[in-house]
Amino acid sequence: MADFEYAVDGHIAKMRFNRPERMNAITYEMLAEIEQAAREANADDNVRAVVVTGEGRAFSAGTDLQQLSSAPPAMGRAETLGHAYGDDAPAPWTFPSISKPVIAAVNGAAVGLGAEFTLQCDLRIAAESARFGWVFVHRGLVPDTAAGSWLLSRIVGLQQAARLLFTGEIIGAQEAKDIGYVLDVVPDAQLMDRAMAMADAVTRGSPLAAREIKRLLYRGLVRPPMEHLKDSTATITRLFQSEDFKEGVRAFLEKRPPEWPGN
Repeated sequence: MADFEYAVDGHIAKMRFNRPERMNAITYEMLAEIEQAAREANADDNVRAVVVTGEGRAFSAGTDLQQLSSAPPAMGRAETLGHAYGDDAPAPWTFPSISKPVIAAVNGAAVGLGAEFTLQCDLRIAAESARFGWVFVHRGLVPDTAAGSWLLSRIVGLQQAARLLFTGEIIGAQEAKDIGYVLDVVPDAQLMDRAMAMADAVTRGSPLAAREIKRLLYRGLVRPPMEHLKDSTATITRLFQSEDFKEGVRAFLEKRPPEWPGN
């Protein structure tokens, strides 16, 4: 059985960490498979949303420390997928580099790299048993993908991010919702149904528009408002000429669901 699984069901790609006996600790081999799956999802026009989850009682306990201690990476645990996409990637991390909505279905503990992976997703649905911890400070490290030190404060605010990163505290699903980190908390048995329903909801809009919205969302985090407005204006002007816009208008006038060409 593979340690990482990737499958496409309709317009939704599903990624699953599958080392339940090791709390889905991530190996270097799994990282390569995850990044390859991200490339496939990004390139597949049929895929309009991605759901990421874990098998068993953990989302992921983080990097496999046994492997890390015996063969540490020469230049640190940083990802390269965003750099592979260059200027087309919304942000330089694995899941933000997928130009489609990515949903984390957090089924249990998400610690270290596991927490970082949930952070890189656009939406987070947590099971009641979910827990989150950026424990790097207790290993003598900083967040290993740099998402924790860049994205976390933009989601929960600087003070909450500082608390989580400085203390390495592990918080439960409800507290994660209270500070705005997760969108929803559901009973464990309902997690995948809720995540798939969210994935279905985000596939109903124009895939072309969704791709541009994600790009603007991430790039808008770091640039001046006037620069962002210029990009957004150029983007909507371009989308006015798209087949998706024409189909969206036709579908509205004809009172039917749109059939998106995706261009």
